[in-house]
Amino acid sequence: MSLKSDVMFLGLGNCGCKQAKVFYEMGYKAMFANGSEQDLKILGDVPNIYRLKNFDGFGGHRERALDCLAENEEFVEALQGIKEKIVFVLHSTGGSTGSGIAPYGEEVLTENKDEDGNTEKIVCPVPTLPSFDEPIGKKRSAYKAMLDIQEMKDLLGATFFINNNAAKDYDRINSNFAKMLDSFLTNASYGKLNNFDESEKIEMLRQSGATVLGLFGKEHDKAFMLERLTKNGIFAPIEINKICGDIAVVHSGSDSSDITVEDVITEFGKPFNIFEGYNNGNSTLICVNGLDYPVTHIKQLGELAQQAFNERNRNRKSAEKLSDLDFMEEKAPKVTPEKKTSSKLDLLRMRMKK
Repeated sequence: MSLKSDVMFLGLGNCGCKQAKVFYEMGYKAMFANGSEQDLKILGDVPNIYRLKNFDGFGGHRERALDCLAENEEFVEALQGIKEKIVFVLHSTGGSTGSGIAPYGEEVLTENKDEDGNTEKIVCPVPTLPSFDEPIGKKRSAYKAMLDIQEMKDLLGATFFINNNAAKDYDRINSNFAKMLDSFLTNASYGKLNNFDESEKIEMLRQSGATVLGLFGKEHDKAFMLERLTKNGIFAPIEINKICGDIAVVHSGSDSSDITVEDVITEFGKPFNIFEGYNNGNSTLICVNGLDYPVTHIKQLGELAQQAFNERNRNRKSAEKLSDLDFMEEKAPKVTPEKKTSSKLDLLRMRMKK
């Protein structure tokens, strides 16, 4: 069965809003938030647009998100009023508006818990990572965004790390992701052997960790499928440690001649659960969740940023002019960040009371 009616797409910042519009045009419910009036105009005539007052972009300063949300209570209330069970939060990590607002918004969305202590909503981040040739500041911002995501991991569901280094055509990346996720959410395959049902989809979305998707035509062999899933697709390359959560394979036909579950296990490791479906038409759908976050890829971004920063230093004639650029002297963040004494939601509430 389809989960389409249970889903909301929340686009934050220019990148996230563009991504959310793709899903809106596919018939999904969506919300859009940005401070830049010019960026919002690009969206055209879509509903649920929130112009963040007094913040026409953050100018690369993610820390402005707290003040922004404190001055835009209407948007915070709109987040609290979302009725859908599953919320995908789309944003860039290299920018400042979306990546700055996202962690606060995610805390708002995950605030309410059920009687078992689970979050009432399944919140699935969709952070877009910058390409390797992006400026230094965008790579630095990606580090900080990664820290926020790691800090909240236990509250978040499946996280889809979009890799802008996969292609120069970002619109095509966004379109491909939308097709894959739509196929996952609306899949209605059937078969005598087994089906991939609604409860299994929800279970896969609820589990934290990185998640990858693949939608492949009949012309693609299993080697191509596995390569796209693990390292050369639109998602950040996975960690090579054979750790995963669940594996879902919905075959194009009535058997597993396209690819076997064992083929997928060989690349990803033994899963906790295996979900399998059949008769998906002309395409094979594969999803693997519960993966470690793509730390190796993030570190590679950091190394490139540090090299560029060092070269910039060498080319400077005056050391005094470098004093304001010491932010890049920070060490690359460890996988496990230090815990903060106050949550972002607590900080936001304190700021809104002033």
